[in-house]
Amino acid sequence: MLKILCVCGCGLGSSFAIEMSAKSVLKKLEIEADIDHTTISEANAFKSDIILTQKAFADVLNADASPEQIKRVIILNKLTDKTEIEEKLVAFLKQHNMKVPSHE
Repeated sequence: MLKILCVCGCGLGSSFAIEMSAKSVLKKLEIEADIDHTTISEANAFKSDIILTQKAFADVLNADASPEQIKRVIILNKLTDKTEIEEKLVAFLKQHNMKVPSHE
């Protein structure tokens, strides 16, 4: 199952908001995923296929990351914008040869 992690500074506010929006998008796309939220300091302790976050936290996550780890980070400009989340998730999944039932 696809594992998605939503990341922010404290692991409560914006990451939880991203998680709620992403869950809605995943339901619409008919994609099963295990989705959770956490702090920037704990993010690397989680195994995930995708990380949804904002640019400032993506820069921190990518600072010591391998090229493969960097590829899993999706930067959101508007954290709860379902259209942006859908576009970026679909692009990521297609790039990684994963099926998106509603976009085939």
